[in-house]
Amino acid sequence: MTFRKLAFATAALMVLLYLWLSLIAIPRQSLVVERIALTTSPADVSLRYENFSLTPADSDLQLAGWWMPADSATATLVFIHGGGSNRHSEFFRSLRFYRAMVDSHINVVAIDLRNHGESGAHAPGMQFGRSEAQDALAALRWARARTPDLPLIAMGISMGGATVIHAAHHGADVDALILLDPLLHSHDVFARGGWVETGLPAALFAPAAWAATTFYGLPAGKAQALDRAAELALPMLLIQDPDDPVTRLPYARELAARNPRVRLWLAPTIPGDHPDLAWKARWGTHVAAFEFFPEETTAQIRGFIASAATSRAAAH
Repeated sequence: MTFRKLAFATAALMVLLYLWLSLIAIPRQSLVVERIALTTSPADVSLRYENFSLTPADSDLQLAGWWMPADSATATLVFIHGGGSNRHSEFFRSLRFYRAMVDSHINVVAIDLRNHGESGAHAPGMQFGRSEAQDALAALRWARARTPDLPLIAMGISMGGATVIHAAHHGADVDALILLDPLLHSHDVFARGGWVETGLPAALFAPAAWAATTFYGLPAGKAQALDRAAELALPMLLIQDPDDPVTRLPYARELAARNPRVRLWLAPTIPGDHPDLAWKARWGTHVAAFEFFPEETTAQIRGFIASAATSRAAAH
């Protein structure tokens, strides 16, 4: 075999390998969730709580959750974690967040989404909020039945943001949404996630992102969270870490521009070399607003929930 033929054959094999990785291996692997065990509970931040389980409408799987009641509660918040996490969600410091909400007289419901934490497994795996919306719907129904006279707010971080958007699109009985660094644009998040995991340029993952939405169920186009949120007639608070490298600012700005019901709050900037970000590696400031600015973030959420409560009272 001549050198030219050898070079051509090698190049062809490399192209085939890249296509196999992009169209089959990477999209399939992206749906697989490596479960993180729960090693703590609300009791570790001195919260009263109850364990509960529920079943979504589309499956007989069991979802695990916590109910954290507040004294003299003025609202109930259903919290939906991000992809690859669980209701503990140490990446977000969620136990401290639950404490802050309960101290603000807000009940909290938190569940493990399907394929996460202590909830049941469900094919085809993680779906960027598409199938997980059924879990949010079930949690919201449970919360509404538990506190029928209180404003009900759904909050999602990262993929949880997409999840509550899809739930609202499907008619969730909810008074308002809180989205923190939400997954709005499937292709961009998929490609940026590839960079986070490997350090390779995000552009290399564009074909895999296309395959994941075309063949493996991840929502895209008019069915993705950005477009569905743009059509919702609900009050929405969108909290955005301005330098989030994964769920990025331009898409948050686009949603706020397209839907006048969206209140966009940009968290203060966190220096990229901040020592407390080192453990997050390339995830950087993703869902970092509460950890770094707990008082400011909590104040934004409290004020928004109070406004939603006033609107609900006026409507009734």
